[in-house]
Amino acid sequence: MIVILKPEDGPVKNTAVLQKYLDAGGTVRLEQPGIYDITGPLLIGSETSLEFGPGVIVRRSAENHRNGPLIVNRGTFSGEWDHHIRIEGLRLVTGGVDLTHFSIYPGLRGHLAFLRVRDLIVRNYECLDLTKLGYGIHVCTFENILLERLHIEGDKDGVHLSNGRNFTIRDSRFGTSDDAIALNAYDYCLSTATYGWLEDGLIENCHDLDKGKPAGFFCRMLGGAWTDWKEGMEVQNSTLAVYQGHLYSVCLPLPPQPRETPLISTVPPTHRAGIAEAGGIPWRYVMPHDGRYEGSCRRITFRDIYLHKPRTGFGFTLEGGLWSNSVPKGLRMPVIQDLVLDGIHAECELRYVFTAGHPAQNIRVMNSTLRGTVILAPVFQDQQAEDYPVMDIVFSGVNFPQPPEKFCSKTPGRKLQFQFIGCSGEGWKRPGTED
Repeated sequence: MIVILKPEDGPVKNTAVLQKYLDAGGTVRLEQPGIYDITGPLLIGSETSLEFGPGVIVRRSAENHRNGPLIVNRGTFSGEWDHHIRIEGLRLVTGGVDLTHFSIYPGLRGHLAFLRVRDLIVRNYECLDLTKLGYGIHVCTFENILLERLHIEGDKDGVHLSNGRNFTIRDSRFGTSDDAIALNAYDYCLSTATYGWLEDGLIENCHDLDKGKPAGFFCRMLGGAWTDWKEGMEVQNSTLAVYQGHLYSVCLPLPPQPRETPLISTVPPTHRAGIAEAGGIPWRYVMPHDGRYEGSCRRITFRDIYLHKPRTGFGFTLEGGLWSNSVPKGLRMPVIQDLVLDGIHAECELRYVFTAGHPAQNIRVMNSTLRGTVILAPVFQDQQAEDYPVMDIVFSGVNFPQPPEKFCSKTPGRKLQFQFIGCSGEGWKRPGTED
């Protein structure tokens, strides 16, 4: 179906007309070149494709704005899974219209946002003016997604994924001041909708452009752990707890403030949607509990990655502070596992190639050039060095141009094991284990 919109009709009418076509399903195409103001959100369901022809530009409008995504799948609100959704050729101008922490669905923060989706394709998507809070693309609880030929720039994350499996991000360019790609199995209470493992991914032929502030990471992998709710438990912003088969997150007024005494939970949350207080503490309902008490990243391949920006390339991170605590004291840290990095090209000296406050094992790096300090391995807040398993990395066919003293910086007691096969340059150490 070819959609006929008139730029002069304005955002409310354009949104209503486009929504009517999306309600019918099938392939919907906006073909006439022009700038079209859309207020959103547009709801898209299963077996639906939304295409934009050459010269079509969609601009977000603040008129009748509802603090939510531009496009969001129906399953976000119905609780059902959507499948076979495709968005192709979207050129989005945010025009400064952003999301808020308290979006129309708490924790879902992408201009393109999807919760509970299978077989999703986003292709040829461009957005060059992300502002403070809205991600370029946000996908939570998913199976089988393809994000291809993206060009995303601005202040916030380009692609932000939460729990899911089988994903590909390829042939893309990022120029973001925050993370280009965030694989956040855990996150702040209002920075993701759901929590859990991110598994079986491929990220290939992507460029981290030297644009924006040199903060964040090209790819951040963030994990965390949670427990059952117990009367008298100490909580803070973003604490996760399971009660009667459901997962909840503490969601304090923002920004969180320092406290002289611990915040103690005495009444469990029992609601099944949104944010509600229990014993004076606001909890956000997250999702039915899947039986797991941790989440992180495993079985992910990075291939042909070009790092042009002098920031950290890959972050294996846990999060602490007033905003969140990935792993509260007494809980076991999850482990990032089974990563392959093939063809990582540091085109400049990076702050760090890898930071690893998060435990990580079975990492293979090959056919790469790594400039800057290769590994920073600190210990996360209340954890001890002996709580970490040995971090083992095999470097094969890797060039290290920097001096040897810039290879590794770590907390005493962290155990790192390196193996070098066919490596070159001044900056690598002989095979062995660091104690």
